[in-house]
Amino acid sequence: MLPLLHSPPFDYTDCRYLQRAESIDIAKRGYDRAMTRLIHPESSLRMVLLCMAILLLSSCSQTNEIPTLKVGVIQWLGYEPLFLARSLQKYDPDMIKLVELQSSTDTLRLLREGVIDAGALTIDEVLGELALGTKLEIVLIIDISDGADTLLGKPGLNTLADLKGKRIGVESSAVGAVLLNGALVKAGLSAADITIVPLTADTHLSAYMGGAVDALVTFKPTSSTLISRGAIKLFDSSEIPNQIIDVIAVRKDALQKTGSNIQLLIDGYFFALTYLHEHPEAATDLMAPRLGISGQDMLASYEGLLLADRAKNSTLFSGTPSRLSMITTELQTVLLRAKLLDHAVDSGTLFNAGFTAHRDND
Repeated sequence: MLPLLHSPPFDYTDCRYLQRAESIDIAKRGYDRAMTRLIHPESSLRMVLLCMAILLLSSCSQTNEIPTLKVGVIQWLGYEPLFLARSLQKYDPDMIKLVELQSSTDTLRLLREGVIDAGALTIDEVLGELALGTKLEIVLIIDISDGADTLLGKPGLNTLADLKGKRIGVESSAVGAVLLNGALVKAGLSAADITIVPLTADTHLSAYMGGAVDALVTFKPTSSTLISRGAIKLFDSSEIPNQIIDVIAVRKDALQKTGSNIQLLIDGYFFALTYLHEHPEAATDLMAPRLGISGQDMLASYEGLLLADRAKNSTLFSGTPSRLSMITTELQTVLLRAKLLDHAVDSGTLFNAGFTAHRDND
């Protein structure tokens, strides 16, 4: 049997034991002093103040974080440079999020509800949203339609007068109503002379091809596709100059929180426009797949659309009143006369030119 192993008894006079005992005693006295200081009223106050300062600094750090700017965008030639800027890595996803939507009606609703901070819209759509009480500012002019928006008819409808009694598809809560109104005025017709079929942009092609409508208010590239299949162009936006202008509108409560990101959005857009001008084939090759067309077809589709660079923005935003303000006043008169706007709105504070000023990086 193996013997049990016993530790030798401590010699309490051993110097190593005495040293350990002394160290323990010193540590205990130090702990007692620390606890005494901790529970002392003045020390407690200092501790509370220190904790409050740490919490305050932490809160400030979180508050100062700039939230991601969420921008609602539909498929439209004029808006594609925003996606080009993203492809060119001009938009940090933590700073700018392009929210891809099916129709301007969706953009308006989400903007109204505060789900998105900004939207790519036409000025008439912005005016309609102001009439509903949503507080917005226009910070960028994207494009001016000069033929890119069209009213198409089925074969056999050769003039605007032929529209009487016909079914016309249109996104009546959005820009399509402006184009249709212009066509009806020219034809000497009224809304009572036709049957309006409400359609969102994502259903235009299927509604026309499926026979749900006799005519359709639409825009490129859908209009180009339908014309290639026999549709007749009856009217386009070149006949109502300056009535269809695309812009970026931002909720006023988002301007204070995301101002620096709005600047990044706009600078990226202008950079993309320059890239499109200098490298048209490379740019359209990047953009066209989103629209389901070729780069060559996309280049051709830009005919009838003026993309507004920084110089054009400066021209339209400048002056007292600005050219943009005068255009908007004229447009509001048209909308009120056509009963496309419930009541007049104050557009005096609608335009914010601060983000489109000249910068050296374009």
